[in-house]
Amino acid sequence: MPGTTSAGTDRSAKTGSNGHSETPAKGVPAAEEDDGGKGDVKIDSCAVDDAMSWPSAKLTITNRSSKKSNYLITVEFVDSKGTRLGTGAAAENDLAPKQQAKATAQGVEKVEGKISCKVASVTRYASP
Repeated sequence: MPGTTSAGTDRSAKTGSNGHSETPAKGVPAAEEDDGGKGDVKIDSCAVDDAMSWPSAKLTITNRSSKKSNYLITVEFVDSKGTRLGTGAAAENDLAPKQQAKATAQGVEKVEGKISCKVASVTRYASP
């Protein structure tokens, strides 16, 4: 599953113009692509809280745009079969160009077993 991370492992793969699979370096987004901010978000860890059984994903957001930006991020939590168990959200405001921020996308659904985390959507827009 592209962009899926389990226990902090980046498994993104893209198909190049030559038809071969190209895997970017771990945690390094392809800066040349305008992906609406999705490449600005990296999943650092994916876990289920022992006490609450809620899933969460620790994120690093890097503003690769040329303007101060705000981010709205949705992460989906899936089981080993790819079934969505829930989602979590994170937001970050006024991130300067090339600045990084740490955030957590927290789910509120109780889950069991091993999960994977995937960045489902990123909305990046210029700060006013």
